Parts: sequence; C-alpha cells; structure tokens
Amino acid sequence: MKKIIYITLVSLAGWGCKPSTQHTAEKLPVVEDTVFTNSFLPKGTRFTGGDGTYSVVLPDGRTVWIFGDSFIGGLTPDLKRLPSTPSYIRNSFVILQKDSLLTFQQGNPKDFKSMLIPPEVADGTAGLTELNMWYWPGDAFIDDGDLHVFVSKFSQKDPNDMWGFKFLDTELVTLSIPDFTTKKVIRFTETDSVHYGHAVLETEDYLYIYGLKNRFPYAARAKTGKVTEAWEFYTGSTWKPHANEAKPMLEFSGSEQFSVFNWENTYILIMQEGDFGKNIYSFTSESPVGPWVNKQLLYTTLLPNNCKECFTYNALAHPQYIENNQLLISYNTNSMLFQDHYDNALVYRPRFIRVPMQSILPFK
Repeated sequence: MKKIIYITLVSLAGWGCKPSTQHTAEKLPVVEDTVFTNSFLPKGTRFTGGDGTYSVVLPDGRTVWIFGDSFIGGLTPDLKRLPSTPSYIRNSFVILQKDSLLTFQQGNPKDFKSMLIPPEVADGTAGLTELNMWYWPGDAFIDDGDLHVFVSKFSQKDPNDMWGFKFLDTELVTLSIPDFTTKKVIRFTETDSVHYGHAVLETEDYLYIYGLKNRFPYAARAKTGKVTEAWEFYTGSTWKPHANEAKPMLEFSGSEQFSVFNWENTYILIMQEGDFGKNIYSFTSESPVGPWVNKQLLYTTLLPNNCKECFTYNALAHPQYIENNQLLISYNTNSMLFQDHYDNALVYRPRFIRVPMQSILPFK
C-alpha cells in the first residue's frame, strides 16, 4: 500500500551530562544524560512530546525512536500548548542526528495522522477514527531488510474517558526501510490476553517476544526469521505450544513496557515497578527467560517540578548507546491532569539517565 510519509528537520539542543542526586545500591553514581534529554525537549512545529521511547538500530547505523501518544507542534514561546483536534496522535517515529531531529507520521502534519494506523481505520472499513481505535507501539526488530514493529491495538468508546480504553490484540507491522512505508500487518490471535511485543530479544536460534499480563512479565518465542509461524510459550520451566499454558517468568509487578538484552553473556531485564511506582530495577539471568536473580534498585525517578498529578513509567534500556560502561535508560513523565500538558509542555516527554553496568551485572 502506498502512503505518504512526512519528514521535518529540527535543530537539537546542546550536549552533556550532569550528576544526579540518585545513586545505585552500590553507591555508584547515576547521571542524567542531558544529551538525549535535551534532544527531545519540546520545540519546533513537529514532535514536541511523547511516551514509549523504544529505539531500534537501522541497517545504516542510525537509530529510529518509536513513540506512543505524541504531541505535534502547537507551542507558544513560553512553552504552553495550543489546543488542536485531536490533541495528539497515537504514535510517531523520530530519528536523531548530530544536529537534527526528523519526525515521521502518515500524510500531512495538519491531518494529525499517526505513523502506524490499523488498516481498517486507514481504509475506512471500520467506520472509526484513531480516537476510537489505534495502535500503541511496542518493541521492534530488523529482519530481511525491513523494520518490524509490534503494536497493541486498543479501542475506546468515549475519547474523553482518559482510562476507558480496551486491549484488542497484538499485531506486527512490517515497514520498508528507509521510507517506512507499511508493507503488511499480521495479527496474532493466540495470546491469552498477554500484551506481547513490549520487549524483544534476538538470538541465533530464536526471537523472544515478551509481554505483560496483570502486571507480570511473560515470554514467548519464535524461530529466527519465522515470527509469523507458530510460537512457543514459556511456562516457568519449559515451552508449550498454547498461549494459555504460559506462566509469568518473574514474580515482579512491573510497568507495561520493559527491556531484555544480552551484555557480556549475561541477560539483563530492566523494568520499572508497576502502579506508577518510581523505582527502576534490573535483574540478570543466564538464559533469556530466567530464573531472574540479582535484583538491583538502579534509580528512583524524579517528577517534574510543580506538578502534583505527575507520574513516571515504562523505563526502557538502549544498549546500543552504552558508553564508558554506562547503560542509557529512558523513562517517561506524564500527568493525570490533562490540563497540565497545555500549561507546561515540559511535562510530557522522555528523560534519560546513565547507569554504571557494574551496578547491574552480578559480582563474579
């Protein structure tokens, strides 16, 4: 299907890191990464705030950042938001370069269309708009030269009901590179209500697909290069062919989105606590599904100043940016009071920290 992708260039802020008042359990310093934090400060006429904050390395070496609900433009000089209809789009892509930021979405920006749209919404067959049915993106991977993005499809009868949305299913959107044109969409019908695709891990033999249900993390896997074929589901001790046989791989109540990756032959799980808790933890394992041990409190997230209804959530790791043995981790800030987003555009955006890998890896 042929779609128009709109790209905008915006200047980035300055670069640097500053110490944080937070420390790891081993008293090694965690630092705020102002390089990335400042890169996503609201400015310009395109992306000015979002959550999700997944990152995937493209074949040409660049990283595409995949966001959920995204505000597009509409700022006053004192960083207040101007009302728009709709108020935001459901997802967007962003690519950072040394001195620029590119925003990707479908169609013309004035149309307020997301980057990823359910086909039945895009072609009109559902008789719905993105106010009523949409994708929130999860993790993604590269295969056969294409970008594959896991998405959770949601519906909502009343767009004014902030929490009145319903999970429908997990799907996989395949896009061409570098133009990000949608090539196909695959729906996974057997998930037993687990929101699979919120983290992925590639090994030589398998693609591991992680998800959350009732705030506990689950794991499935598909043979490498065959993600659309039958999955296996982890039961806590073995693998079974049916989704309803799956059990949590860790008894930890976590935030909806999280990360699993391999570093120096150790599997690392990064997860913020659930119920909008502020603590970010790490776990390590000798396998992609645990047992997960060596639980470490890495950081207690900070809330925006003068925002009584603000909260943080969905910490994610970005291991491609490990530098000086420090892991880059993002977390999102938001507010229960929607008016806060209009009064202060600095509220809704990703923030970044760097955590020493020594605080995460088990002592040997």
